[in-house]
Amino acid sequence: MNRFIKWLAVGSAMTAIATGGAGCLSRPVGQQPPTTKVNFTSTVSQQAVDKVDLLFMIDNSASMGDKQEILAEAVPNLIEGLLKPICVDPDGNPIAGSPTPTADPGGNKDNNYGCPQGSEPEFKPVSDMHIGIVSSSLGNFGAGASVVTPNPKDAVCDPASNGRLNDRAHLLNLKKGDPAGVPEAKPSNFLAWYPSNKENEDKNRHPTPPVAAIGDIAQLSTAFQDLVVGTEQNGCGLEAQLESFYRFLIQPDPWVNITLDKFNQADLGTDVDVELLQQRADFLRPDSLVAIIMLTDEDDSSSDPLAVGGQGWAFMARNFPGSKVLRGAENQGTTAPRGTTACSKDPGSPDCTSCGFQTLCNPADAACQKIKNDENCKALGSPPRGSDGPEGYAGYYGPEDDNLNVRFHRMKERFGIDPQYPVERYVDGLTKFKVPDRKAEHPTTVQADGRRSIAGYTNTAKCTNPLFAAKLPRNPGDELCNLPRSTRSPDLIFFAVVGGVPNELLHFKPGDPEGSRINNDDWVKILGRDPARFNFDGIDPHMIQSVAPRPNLEGPSATRGDNGSDPIHGREWDTRKSDLQYACTFPLGDKTRTCPGSDPSCDCGRDGENPPLCEGPITGGNGTQVRAKAYPTVREFRVVRALGDQGVIASLCPIQLTDKNAPTYGYKPAVAAIIDRLKNALTTQCLPQKLTRDAANEVPCRVLAQLAEPTDDCGRFGLQPPPPEVLKVFLEQQREESGNVGGDGGLDLSKLPVCDVPQEIVPPGGTCRDITDIKWCYVENVEGQKPVAGRCPQALIFSTGTAQLVGARFSLQCIQQFGAGQAAGDQPQQQQ
Repeated sequence: MNRFIKWLAVGSAMTAIATGGAGCLSRPVGQQPPTTKVNFTSTVSQQAVDKVDLLFMIDNSASMGDKQEILAEAVPNLIEGLLKPICVDPDGNPIAGSPTPTADPGGNKDNNYGCPQGSEPEFKPVSDMHIGIVSSSLGNFGAGASVVTPNPKDAVCDPASNGRLNDRAHLLNLKKGDPAGVPEAKPSNFLAWYPSNKENEDKNRHPTPPVAAIGDIAQLSTAFQDLVVGTEQNGCGLEAQLESFYRFLIQPDPWVNITLDKFNQADLGTDVDVELLQQRADFLRPDSLVAIIMLTDEDDSSSDPLAVGGQGWAFMARNFPGSKVLRGAENQGTTAPRGTTACSKDPGSPDCTSCGFQTLCNPADAACQKIKNDENCKALGSPPRGSDGPEGYAGYYGPEDDNLNVRFHRMKERFGIDPQYPVERYVDGLTKFKVPDRKAEHPTTVQADGRRSIAGYTNTAKCTNPLFAAKLPRNPGDELCNLPRSTRSPDLIFFAVVGGVPNELLHFKPGDPEGSRINNDDWVKILGRDPARFNFDGIDPHMIQSVAPRPNLEGPSATRGDNGSDPIHGREWDTRKSDLQYACTFPLGDKTRTCPGSDPSCDCGRDGENPPLCEGPITGGNGTQVRAKAYPTVREFRVVRALGDQGVIASLCPIQLTDKNAPTYGYKPAVAAIIDRLKNALTTQCLPQKLTRDAANEVPCRVLAQLAEPTDDCGRFGLQPPPPEVLKVFLEQQREESGNVGGDGGLDLSKLPVCDVPQEIVPPGGTCRDITDIKWCYVENVEGQKPVAGRCPQALIFSTGTAQLVGARFSLQCIQQFGAGQAAGDQPQQQQ
């Protein structure tokens, strides 16, 4: 092992690519010749993951009924895909049969999990799984408490009028037609798959769940279908899809109520939602694979209430503070201020700001005068009434130009400011070990008059992220921030969005997971070249958010029932600036609906509107809806893209709804993509490049295992600690990764016992998978032989014996890879 000592002296010790993390190990990147010398370390997962926590975020706004039914139909496919993996032969091919033989979720290793002799499950059936649902309704983020909304009935999404307008990101146990809910989900509001098998006899590893243990797949499917349909479509129309899952899984100190102070600044208070904490602690295990699956037909549409100096809530209010421009009658509210003229040309320009600031800024400042003299800020939204001067009219949108239904799209361009939480909040929440609490999100100071100076959002890493915590608070007074770290790593967290995007941009290929994956060129068509910097070059026109007809697409029609010829969405339509154009539409088939004009969930019952969804004229006050739609789901997909292989994208518009047995029916493509991605986390670890073997076939890498408990011991598993020189550098890295150098909370990873996992040396085409000792090996596929690395060109394999180390955190470290023309003195290159 002298090479490892030599490695410590090369350059700066342990040149790391922790930023690449497991992302480098979860996809094949091709066999690259070892032309560089590489020092790298990455966190990896071994295949003994034996718990799964599935959280569904289901949009419960008015237009989601038809999609929820389709999801309910897909539920058995999703559940069976995880609990009954197909049986495969030694080459990884499905066993012949009709249907293909599947594993028995009640089986065990001794009976090969029920697979025929000579075969095995594609992955070990999941025997311990939690399934829960949260909705997209989080109320109005304080807008209902505004002094500009003196009548509570005028408030948008006021839970006082309908409790379902704010589900508080709590787990839902609702059953249509039964106020008692789904009995299997009581009392903690989620379902638990927990069959009576050998694995679940280990109560230390698999404690009895706090809800009814379900061991029958049909019962689990039925209960889950009831929960999905019970979510219904009576929630807030300003959806908080991203904030809802963040609040339930990640926010260290979820608020209880948002109020406004005497200055109309939002106040999240100091109270903590203990009921949510209790649900989170029951649902989320510290060592599970976590998957968030989002089903939504439109873009995230909620504000950060503390944005814009505590005024972010105003964008969710029917009446915008300071505005006198009415949207028709008094009870329809007032419009928001425009952005300056620079915003439409370059939203990233420093001259792009809100015309609303002209009444707040110091007239003596040049920047203030620049706003006041901007053409957009001088233009009147509507003529002043009576003796009123221009204040409240100048710089505000006109009566028909700021419908609340479409306010949350391209906000910086249209309003000069973006009051939403940054997308990075959610990416960080799914990948970072530490996140801000409420105080750290917006640093605040109190001025002499009591007004708070509230800074913009920061992602200050202050508290242990509950997703990476070993023990979660559940009672009043429990510690919320400085929680002990679990051994879960980001590669065990997945985020899937089934949203508004054409299937044509996703190229789903049944039975070909690799061919179905999208690449960077596909993402450009879906989101544009760089949406964070307002560069939408290359975007497909169907994904442009717009109230007006978009270029290069079939235009509106005045003929009712003429739904156009575009195979993706039919055609554009005259939205009257009160709705967005569609990303895609799909035929409802036998789910055709009759639409009374008073039904907000129906799109074909209102005179004067002719979206490409309807059949024939309105008769007797009713229309007929034959197609459903989805809007461009931009912010959610930006999170998916940023997560790389931990993100999954699928279309809410089914490819077809006629042949239920076809793999393209309903949400089967989405289920297939999700199962494929989760399956990979339970099986082979792809490596980022081909490694160089020595004459004995050994590769210059080592695997270090950090045990789950500080009191654990390597000797108990027959392992040894690594050499002191290696351990010292490794622990320094772990201490830095923990963020604990300054004593700011969280568990210091360097306090976990570290064991050296022996390498089993195998030749190309060989594997160590079936070895019962604790080992790992580097494997390579050889043409014409059994693909020991699966779909990967080369991979890291853990032996079956490594299952003894469940809950451990593994780090792979590889060093001194030399290629042709390089010498030992060459500088190491980081492998990305």
